[in-house]
Amino acid sequence: MMNYSLRSLSARAARMVMYASLLAAPMALQAQNLKPADVAGGKAAPEAAASSEAKVVGTIKTITGLVNLQTAQGKNKFANVGTKLYVGDVINTQAKSTTVLEFIDTTQVALRPGTRFVVENYEYQPEEPVADKAEFKLVKGGLRTLTGLIGKRGNADAFAMKSETATIGIRGTDFSMRLCKGKECAQTAKGETSSATSNNASSADVAGRVSQSTGAMFAINDKGQRRPLMKGSAVFAGETVEVAEGGFAVLSMADSTRLTLPGGSSMQVAAYSYAPASPQTSVASFKLLKGAVRAVTGAIGKAEPNNVKFFTETATVGIRGTAVDISCTSTDGGLVQCSGSVNFTVEIRDGRVVVTSGGTTSLVNAGQTASIVAGAVGIQVVNGLSNVLGNVPNAGPLPENTPVNFESLSTTPVQAPGGSSQGGGGSSGNGSEGDVQLFVAVNDGTIVVSTSEGGPPLPVNRGEGLVFAPQSNRPPQVLVAPPDVLAKDNTLAAPPFSAPQCAP
Repeated sequence: MMNYSLRSLSARAARMVMYASLLAAPMALQAQNLKPADVAGGKAAPEAAASSEAKVVGTIKTITGLVNLQTAQGKNKFANVGTKLYVGDVINTQAKSTTVLEFIDTTQVALRPGTRFVVENYEYQPEEPVADKAEFKLVKGGLRTLTGLIGKRGNADAFAMKSETATIGIRGTDFSMRLCKGKECAQTAKGETSSATSNNASSADVAGRVSQSTGAMFAINDKGQRRPLMKGSAVFAGETVEVAEGGFAVLSMADSTRLTLPGGSSMQVAAYSYAPASPQTSVASFKLLKGAVRAVTGAIGKAEPNNVKFFTETATVGIRGTAVDISCTSTDGGLVQCSGSVNFTVEIRDGRVVVTSGGTTSLVNAGQTASIVAGAVGIQVVNGLSNVLGNVPNAGPLPENTPVNFESLSTTPVQAPGGSSQGGGGSSGNGSEGDVQLFVAVNDGTIVVSTSEGGPPLPVNRGEGLVFAPQSNRPPQVLVAPPDVLAKDNTLAAPPFSAPQCAP
């Protein structure tokens, strides 16, 4: 049997570590019972000791349906909102039932139906961070957690989320996980899942995904860290997308905006926030740093045109429901940095735009070209399209001719053991009804997977996923998007987590 460890690093100033080791069969949980010999020897009953020494470690925040709780002393009771949690408690959610647990360090855990969860160990010392300890166990079912202060201060290895297939150490992140035995997830999918939505783990905070690409391309965050992109990879607000010479890339944004970046171009997703229920309050702002971008706008531009903008150091382009090419070129027509003395050109295939530069504003309609010539002053608007990109190799396809496929790119189909599809082609081969799979979706942060036998680590970034089928004797498999088992699970899509706040 191979052992796996997973270390994780946060993408938002917090860091996360994952250590994985596999066990094949479920572990039975038993409450400690008093032995006759203990009574005869004068030992205190565990229940009495617990009642005098037990500390409240959290409470039950929300409940839907029936949730029962088993104490460390073996007592069973129905749980309610406000029920206090202690070390040793086992929480069970029944069919069609969910709950959210909140611990005193502000860690929050949402449990899906049919889940068994154990508070194995918990110690939070506000004045002594090195003494922090939080150890939980997922015996079956699934959960989503938003971690609190434990693991972010003092003792970096203080937080552990265990399961029968892995132990996950956290550095402050938001992730979902689920254990599936045999064809369990495929069977429950019909009643408890639906197609991915903007609230699901698959698209949490994801601005867009790579729809098409040739050649190398990268995303660069505000700290200068680079990560390679491929088809399906997520792109986030604040990141810069860079396409190598000789290639091109098409981005499919959450609101159906499509953007083509020719080879040698780079563009920052300066601001992006899309709420499908209220697109008029959403925003999309892109900064062209080098080369060109070909764009066709989506729902945000249709609902509130003023909320969509493209800009460079030379000019700002306000969009009015448009198909447009924006380029920065040298005098010989090559794509260059959008700074200094360059030719800036805007060509409108459909709709209209407002170009602003140096205090001057010009309205440009479909079939017209606006340009700011290097060394000249003012915006020139002429009828007809200049077709600047017509002579640029690998300019890429017109975005209006590319599919609107953000949602389909936002999940990865995987297979149940034995080849029964959980949602499509997949990760595990033939297996038995007892085979177990672990699914993980990283909503925030980054995890790094490495084996005890050595070898290079496997980074899993925010917006990606992982599947681990131990019986296949294969290492954990990184997925470019979260597994559909989690991405389409409405019970874990948007739990009522509270905004992070300071703990006592």
